[in-house]
Amino acid sequence: MKVSIPCIAAMIAIVTAPMLADTVTPQRVIEFSPAPDTAGEWHYDGAGVLSFDQDIAVDAALGSNYDALVGAHVFLPTFQVGGIPSAPYTLTPLGSADIVIRSADNSTTYMTGTLGMGDLSTIGTVAGGFTQFQVDITNLFITHEGTALGSAALAILDNMKLPSLDFELSLQGGSGPGYFTFADMLDGGFSGGGGFSGAMSVPEPTTIALLGLGGLALIRKRRSLY
Repeated sequence: MKVSIPCIAAMIAIVTAPMLADTVTPQRVIEFSPAPDTAGEWHYDGAGVLSFDQDIAVDAALGSNYDALVGAHVFLPTFQVGGIPSAPYTLTPLGSADIVIRSADNSTTYMTGTLGMGDLSTIGTVAGGFTQFQVDITNLFITHEGTALGSAALAILDNMKLPSLDFELSLQGGSGPGYFTFADMLDGGFSGGGGFSGAMSVPEPTTIALLGLGGLALIRKRRSLY
C-alpha cells in the first residue's frame, strides 16, 4: 500500500502531538536583521512614526544559514505608533501594510504578506533593554519564483498553506539626550533610533506538523545518500 507524504506527515503530527503539546514552542522559519555591512536601524521621529532602513537581510531559514533564502531582502512597512503615555502602545502599518521578501538584487519577489496592528511591549528599564512588537502576517503568498528558489523554508510554508505566521520584531536601544528607555522616548515625544532583528514563526499548534515535515525531509536526505 502506498501512502502519500502529506498523510505520513499528518500521522507523525497526530502521534507526537500528545507528547509535545506542552513542550513545543513556535518554530522560527525566517530570521532577519540589517545586513552586516550596513548600519541598519529603526528610526522614531518623535511624532508617532516608526520607520526602518530597508537594507534588511534574511540571516537564517529553519535555523540554517545555508538555506537558499539566506541573503534575500526583507521589506518592512512604516508604522504609526498609537496609545497613551504610561500605557501599552500599538503599531499600525502606515500606508502599505505589505511585508515582502525579495532577491538580494531586489529584482524578484519570493514572498508577500500583510501585517496588522499589534502591541508594542517595552522590556527592561535601561538602554540595554529592548522593545518587542508581535503581530500576525496574513494573506501569506509564496510566488512561483519563491517555490522555484529551492528554499526549504519557503517550500514548507507553501506546502502547509498556513493562514498566518507569527511576526516579531526586537528593537534594541532607545536612549538619548533627556531620556533613558524606549518607553521614555515615546512618552516624552523624543526622536531616536537603534538596531533591530526579527523573525517569522509558525504558530504553536502547527509547529508539531512542521517538525513532522522536517523529519521527512531528513529521511529523504539520508536515503539520497545511499
